[in-house]
Amino acid sequence: MRVLMVSPSYFPIKGGAETVIHDISVKLNSVGVYTDILTFNMDRKWKPRWHGKTEKNGKATIHKIPALNWFPLTHSDRITMGINLIPGKFRGILKKYDILHFHGGDLTLPLFSYGVRKPKIFHLHGLSPEFYKKYFISRLILKNAAQTYICLTKTMKEQLTSLGIPEERVKILPNGVDTSQFHPTKEKDENMILFVGRVCQEKGIDTLLKALNHLETPVNLTIIGPEDWNPNHFQRTLELIRKENEKGKHKINYLGPKNREEIISYYQKASLLVLPSRREGFPMVILEALACETPVIATNINGIPEILQNNKCGIIVPPDNPQTLTEAIQFLLDNDDIRTKLGCQGRILVEQHYSLDVIVEKLCSIYDETISNFGD
Repeated sequence: MRVLMVSPSYFPIKGGAETVIHDISVKLNSVGVYTDILTFNMDRKWKPRWHGKTEKNGKATIHKIPALNWFPLTHSDRITMGINLIPGKFRGILKKYDILHFHGGDLTLPLFSYGVRKPKIFHLHGLSPEFYKKYFISRLILKNAAQTYICLTKTMKEQLTSLGIPEERVKILPNGVDTSQFHPTKEKDENMILFVGRVCQEKGIDTLLKALNHLETPVNLTIIGPEDWNPNHFQRTLELIRKENEKGKHKINYLGPKNREEIISYYQKASLLVLPSRREGFPMVILEALACETPVIATNINGIPEILQNNKCGIIVPPDNPQTLTEAIQFLLDNDDIRTKLGCQGRILVEQHYSLDVIVEKLCSIYDETISNFGD
């Protein structure tokens, strides 16, 4: 079987979706499923990062296709790219593969593939149903983008079916973690709280900083992640961190982005991970922390409750509620046995349901089913 992963962006841009695509493609190639990647490598402002070339990454070929900034079909930000080449070149690459696996919410790539009769999968790492309900053209393209749709959570599946996609064509496949890399160690730093993610309003770092105001136990808060796309909000967050540090009770360190090996070491050392997000899809940072036996406090939005399973491996709190967040943090800091138990249960959960091996095995079954049903 020859698989082509198609994504608007890929390494060196490193976000959750790009990491998932990389990990899955490496694992597929390791089990004998020939997998390449095609990308425009648009940055987070939808600007192209290169003008086209092909390179090898291990067993995978990376097709880097040049792109324009804007495809003027709709006012949608889900259709953003135009190919700065004859579309036939793009389609010519697609025809070499047995199955096309589109990633992300951008609709341009599935749109330009309409003339290629191949089994197709549209893998959504996030979904804004209100957007698709508002824009008819985008909704029409979405409904005809693929034979099979992959989403991360039960909530996302319900949202897709509400947009008119038949339930039997929607498969739930959560992201997977390489448990050989993300694993626990014996040492934990006392009262170390970790946040991993982009420093943006959606992640709710301001809620976490407010929660520290009422926390009895002095803590070391380590924040890892890239800057906000909004520089003004990022500067406001840095100012909040500075003011909290001036009080002298807690120590807050913003480290910026770190590579995978460094992030793993922080997961392993942290007493707990806090993710006070206002908006999320299926955050990989929760699974990565749990794989390192680090319990999690996170908000009850989208797929997060499905992961934490009624507080089985962490505590669920409402968003924008500093007081409740304070109580959850204090409870785990005060109860070492419970914190250890939640971490151990988290590791077991990841090994049984979210390891990369388990997820890739399920993905191969989806590939087989999609190919066998093609043309029905």
